[in-house]
Amino acid sequence: MGSELAVRTGIGPYSEYGEAREAEALKLFTQRVEDHRNEQRRRQQQLEQPADQAAPSSQPPAA
Repeated sequence: MGSELAVRTGIGPYSEYGEAREAEALKLFTQRVEDHRNEQRRRQQQLEQPADQAAPSSQPPAA
């Protein structure tokens, strides 16, 4: 709710938007939320990968 308050009060990255441009501010807010969700999803997927697949090994496997 803190970010929604920032949109409505025009603080932070939303300071350039006035009441007349609230729809634009909400569009920016929505895009930022979606970007954060996608980034979180990507990080979660990386954490869920098995350790041997998370990072490529610098050494070839022993034969």
